[in-house]
Amino acid sequence: MNKNIRNLAIVGISVVVLGGIAAALLMTQPKEGDDSSSESSTSTIELVSKSSSDITSMKVVNQKGGYTILPSVKKNTASSGTSSGASSAAAEEITFYVKELENIPANTFAVSQVVQNGYSLVATKNLGTVSNLDEFGLENPKATVEITFKDGSTYNYKIGNVTATDSSAYYMCGQNSSNVYTVSIDSGLLEGKEYFVTKEILSIDHSSGENDFTKIALSGTNYDQPLLLAKSGSDLVLTSPVSAKTDADKLNALETALTSMTADSVEALNPDAEALKRYGLDKPLVVADYTVNKQSYQLKIGAKKDTGYWVMLEKVPVVYFVKDESVSALLNASAFSLRSKSLVAPEVSEVKSLTVSGNGEQYTFTVARKKDETKSTEDKAQYTYSVTGNNGKTLDYSKNYTNYFKIVTSLQILEPAGGNPTGTPAAKLEFTYFDRSGTDTVAFYKSGDRRYTAVVNGSVYGLVTDGDLQKVLDSAKTLQNGDAIS
Repeated sequence: MNKNIRNLAIVGISVVVLGGIAAALLMTQPKEGDDSSSESSTSTIELVSKSSSDITSMKVVNQKGGYTILPSVKKNTASSGTSSGASSAAAEEITFYVKELENIPANTFAVSQVVQNGYSLVATKNLGTVSNLDEFGLENPKATVEITFKDGSTYNYKIGNVTATDSSAYYMCGQNSSNVYTVSIDSGLLEGKEYFVTKEILSIDHSSGENDFTKIALSGTNYDQPLLLAKSGSDLVLTSPVSAKTDADKLNALETALTSMTADSVEALNPDAEALKRYGLDKPLVVADYTVNKQSYQLKIGAKKDTGYWVMLEKVPVVYFVKDESVSALLNASAFSLRSKSLVAPEVSEVKSLTVSGNGEQYTFTVARKKDETKSTEDKAQYTYSVTGNNGKTLDYSKNYTNYFKIVTSLQILEPAGGNPTGTPAAKLEFTYFDRSGTDTVAFYKSGDRRYTAVVNGSVYGLVTDGDLQKVLDSAKTLQNGDAIS
C-alpha cells in the first residue's frame, strides 16, 4: 500500500530521548544600557536551546496563515545485554505532526527542519536595542513563533525583513523585546500549512520489483466510452469496449502514471463543492479506478491550466497541480492506442496449418512435427518440423516458411475501423494448432481506398493497408512456388 496513504497522520522527525534528560533555556537578551547596538558580531549566539522532548507545541502565524506543530510520544522498551545479564531502559520516540493537516500526507523532512530550527534558534549578530522596530519589519512581522515547553516556559519571537547585508538572514526579536538579532531561518516559518503537504501523490512499489495490476477502469468526459482492462492469465488485456491484447509500451506508460506521480505544487486542502467545480474535479476529464498489488485506488484529473492539470487522489483531500507529462498517458489513452496492433501472432512452432485465401487463390501450408528424442527432456519435448503446400508439395520449413510466417504475423492494424463490415471478405487467414483445438480466423473486407477492415474471430480490429495485405498474399504464392522468401 502507498506509504503516503498508510502514514497520513503522523509525520516529522524521530528523535529517541532517554527518560530523565533535561535542558535549560538560554536567553541572551542584552542588559539595558548595554552598548551593543553597533552591530557587534560573533560567530553564533545561542538564543534558545531545548531538547525535542521538552516541546509541547510550536505555533507559527505568518502572512500566509500559519500552523501548529505538536509532538506525538510513543513509549518503547530498549533492551541491552551485558555479561551479567540483560537490562531494560525505557525510552521515548518523539515524532511531530502539523495539527491542521490531520489526515493529509505531509513532508516529513520539511516538518523536521522547521521544528529543529525552531527550538534551537541561533543568531549570527546581535544588533542590540533599537528605537524603531518598524525599520526592521518587526512591527508588522512576517511571522511570529510561539514555542511552549513542558516546564511551562515559552519562547516567543518575531521574524522581520531580510537583512540589508545578507539575503539569507532575517531580523528577529523576542515578542516583547526591542533587542534585534540577525538569524538564519527555515523557509517553512514564512509558509502556510500547505508547505508541509507532500508533493508525492503516488509511489507504489511491489516487493518483487514488479507491480501487479489486476484492473484498470478509465472513464470521464475525456472518453466517448469507458475503457476497461482486466487480468487474463498473467496479462492485462482490454475487455471493453473491445476485447484485445494490449500494446506493451502503451500499457507500461499507463501503469507508470498510476504508480508514480509527483505534483508540481499543492493548490488547496479540504476543497468544498465550489472548489471542486473551480478545478474541474466535479466533472473530471479522467477517473481512473484501478487495483494494483491487491490495493484499490481512484485518481481524478480535472481541468487544464497552462502546462498542467488539477489532480486528486481518493481519500486524500488535496488538490494538486501536475505537469502535462505526468498525466499524458491517461489523457491520451484510447481503446485503439492501448490495444496490440497485431492481428494474430502465435509462435510458428504452435501452428499446425495456415490457410491463405485472396486474389482468387487459396494456399494451405500444413506442418508436420516429429519428436527429437536426442534433444527432448522429461520436462520439455523438442521437435523437428517440415511443411507441405498445396497438393502435398514439399517446401522449405527452416527458412522460406518461417520467413513467410514472420510476414503474416507482422501484419498490423494502422487505424481504427469505421464500423462493422458487410459482404464477402476479400481475403482470409486461418490458423489451426498442434496443442489446442479451434481455429483463429482473420477476415479482410474492402473498406475504401487502399484499406481493408480486419475482423479477428468475428471482432472488428481495425484497418490494414492494401500494400501490407497484398504482400501477405503475393508471398504465399512465392512460398507455394518454392521460391526464396527473405
